[in-house]
Amino acid sequence: MSKKLSRREFLRIAGMATVGGVLVACTKPTAAPTTVATKAPEAPAATAVPKATEAPAATAVPKTTEAPAETVVLDYYWIGNGDTDQRAAVEAAINEYVEPLIGTNVVFHIIGWGDWASKAVTGIQAGEKIDIFFTADWSYYMMLASAGLFAPLNDDNGPNGNLLEQYGQGILTSLNPAFITGTQIDGVNYAVPTNKELTVPMGFVYNAVLAEEIGFTPEEAAKVKKMTDLEPWLEKAKAARPDEYPYLFSGQWWGFEPWLPSLAEAVPANVVNMKQDPDASGKFDETIQSVWETDVNKEYATLMRKWYQNGWVHPDAGLTTFNSTPIMNAGQFLITTQPLKGNNIKAQELVNASGNPDLELLEIYGQAKVNVTHHAGGSMLAIPAMSEYPVQAMKYINLMHTDSKLINMMLFGVEGKNWEFEADGRVNIIDSAWYGAHGGAWTLGNTMIQAVSNKEDPDKNRMLIEYANDSVNSPTLGFRFRSEPVAAELTALSAVVDGMNQALMSGYVDPEVELPKYIADMKAAGLDTIKAEVEKQYAEWKAKKSA
Repeated sequence: MSKKLSRREFLRIAGMATVGGVLVACTKPTAAPTTVATKAPEAPAATAVPKATEAPAATAVPKTTEAPAETVVLDYYWIGNGDTDQRAAVEAAINEYVEPLIGTNVVFHIIGWGDWASKAVTGIQAGEKIDIFFTADWSYYMMLASAGLFAPLNDDNGPNGNLLEQYGQGILTSLNPAFITGTQIDGVNYAVPTNKELTVPMGFVYNAVLAEEIGFTPEEAAKVKKMTDLEPWLEKAKAARPDEYPYLFSGQWWGFEPWLPSLAEAVPANVVNMKQDPDASGKFDETIQSVWETDVNKEYATLMRKWYQNGWVHPDAGLTTFNSTPIMNAGQFLITTQPLKGNNIKAQELVNASGNPDLELLEIYGQAKVNVTHHAGGSMLAIPAMSEYPVQAMKYINLMHTDSKLINMMLFGVEGKNWEFEADGRVNIIDSAWYGAHGGAWTLGNTMIQAVSNKEDPDKNRMLIEYANDSVNSPTLGFRFRSEPVAAELTALSAVVDGMNQALMSGYVDPEVELPKYIADMKAAGLDTIKAEVEKQYAEWKAKKSA
């Protein structure tokens, strides 16, 4: 063990010069995760939209003929709603299964959405023992890969060789090649994408039970084309349930948002961005904008202030500690914003995770079906450069793409305790505590070999893939912003954004008073310099792409 620790210390020291430029100013993570905020935007899209394919059969993994010299323990950092008392039992069941296959055990660290930066990201920066690490284009992929904190996975000349070719053949077989090329940085993959849906427009989910009470039928819901169309229904919902807040604020986005989910991932709260949807003629507007200096954001903030004062938005929604998940799970709202997947799939997933048998949710779509970089790597697993067990980590991730028994345990928990198969092959969830704790099906390996619950369409996973068949590619697809040239400005901007963006988005503060100050503070922090750098890099990327 001492030899492995010495390698670890060597990597820690060797990486310091690289890491120093991106360390965030926050405390060292603690061991226990906490539950905060609703689920973050999911997404996956690829550089090209593949046709739907047959679900690959789960391949049998031969057992090792000789017992390994030691059982390796992999520390797996997983984003989600937070830890659960079911974790130890799930780990035990999984370890009993995978140890004979690949000689490993796994320990899950399920860290809340709101704590991910302060616990998981600072953990990897500090060199803590982490062997598998959730990442995404919207969650520090470019930053951590550029800092040398993720191991290259298919670099023949890298420290671990081509891990994907050697130990990830099941991954390469299960994924459309566009997922691999769409998540590369300078031709190298630093994380393994999840095989999942490709197109994820923003929109809303609404409480069908309350909607029926107030006459908000699916036909009426189909007439909602802009935010103000919701106002008569929010008013009726408040009258029907005066102690509730009908518009459930669930993140720094809105259902009819015009912006990309992100243009430059390192820029906090997407304050520098580009419009997502094409116009009626199919043309995209590639103007890069400071979003809070546009009329559309000013109008939105003004509308949210009105809704807040009407009592339609929870009084604590502007606080970064606000957690909308319990309110949603209890069905104490009318409507909330969510990233969607087609065919009411997202709504049903939220119902399943809620543990509330009386919750019924339906969907309203607010954006066009556009494939963007943010979704190409919307869910990935990286192997930290400091991991002492990169081969075993890759073998485990490979099992997640090929072994349906493993993936169903990771998704639903212990068979017979948390869930059971029904006669038609779907899953009856007995205890949703595990299912509701982790990040969800979209964070897990290969959705095409996952079982679905008895509340979901048996064809759900096929529909997820087919939903992208008529989507279009954004001209920004494949662009990734390098933050190093404006690292100091981004740090200063983050401090400003953290204190005000959510407050404005939720109506918590008066935009007439606070928005001019916010814009001035962002400019003082370097907003214009950052915007100019994004414009420069985007123009260079476009020129190189068309050369």
